Amino acid sequence: MTDDKVAGRVRLAGIAGVLASVAWLAGDILLLGKPVASADLHPVLGDYDGMSGVSLAAMLPASTARLAWGALLGVLTGPLYLLACWHLYQGLRPAGRVLALPPFLLLTSGFAIAPFVHGSFFYWGQAVRAIDASGDRSAALTALPGEMANVLFIAYAALMVCWVLGSVWMAVCVLRGGAALPRWAWFVNPLICLPAGGLVAMLTPGSVGTALQGAQLSIGNLLLFTLSTVVLWKVRPGAGAACRSSPVSGARVGLSP
Repeated sequence: MTDDKVAGRVRLAGIAGVLASVAWLAGDILLLGKPVASADLHPVLGDYDGMSGVSLAAMLPASTARLAWGALLGVLTGPLYLLACWHLYQGLRPAGRVLALPPFLLLTSGFAIAPFVHGSFFYWGQAVRAIDASGDRSAALTALPGEMANVLFIAYAALMVCWVLGSVWMAVCVLRGGAALPRWAWFVNPLICLPAGGLVAMLTPGSVGTALQGAQLSIGNLLLFTLSTVVLWKVRPGAGAACRSSPVSGARVGLSP
């Protein structure tokens, strides 16, 4: 495969990550972008409001169709994130498979888990709306939000562990040198971009900021894949390791297709 074809595929995979992030951002807004005052919650639901930064009140005004589309936008575009992980791998690959493969596997694992977490908000939101509308205080019904939260946050914790470990390893790979991502692009890393996404959501004022309250991770991923696509756009497949030669043939080592 020619260098131009490989470079083109790397660019398209980066764009896939950008498109997925936009879709997830729209899904987050549909799911969590129209909060009501916590004081308006059913008393039982108030016990769960704000768990891990997620407000149950944000799902009360939403219709079933709104919640469904909010969840499906993330679930159906999840495979695009897996392509985007290959894009990041190609940015690290010239540094050698030993360094590049672990962060690729860790980040891919996190993005493979993420659609379950995102899609689960549909069922959580429907349960919240049903309890709020019924006023039923039975133990079986009021236990639902807590039971759903336990399963949801176990998966959430697993993907965050994968992202953190993968991000640290990715940073080591880039700062060590030899990757297609240059050392100065150390900030093209989930561990930098995801908190930056949270900061953007927190500092955005007015109704736009309210709509973005549950979209911190999607904003961070949008920042990550936008930056990585820009940085790698003009990088040739042999960048980073172009001056490194094979001990057998003297051939230059570069990105693999």
